[in-house]
Amino acid sequence: MPKSAIKWKPRQKLIQNPKATKRDYLAAGRELMAAKMFVEAVEFMAKAQDAEGLKLIKSTAIEEGNFFLYQSVTKLQTAEPNRDELKALADKAAQLGLVSYENSARNILNENP
Repeated sequence: MPKSAIKWKPRQKLIQNPKATKRDYLAAGRELMAAKMFVEAVEFMAKAQDAEGLKLIKSTAIEEGNFFLYQSVTKLQTAEPNRDELKALADKAAQLGLVSYENSARNILNENP
């Protein structure tokens, strides 16, 4: 990867580069994760097909009560949201005062008892 993925332009160039490899995507995703830019890292980890990286981002989303991030990973994994994960995420979001994220998680829990 020639330039840091932290900045927007190099990140966009990499994601649009038809010659980029899984290794390039993985390096960018790991760099973004190290910078705690998890939302930005999701697409790169998916393109790198790094299940472990996506799993780590998903657990971070739960720990931070971040429903948006959790949903982004879950959609890419083409998996149904896990009830235990959603409950933990909703509880953490409530604890942190993230009302919107808490409500989103609880709505899914209530829709699928």
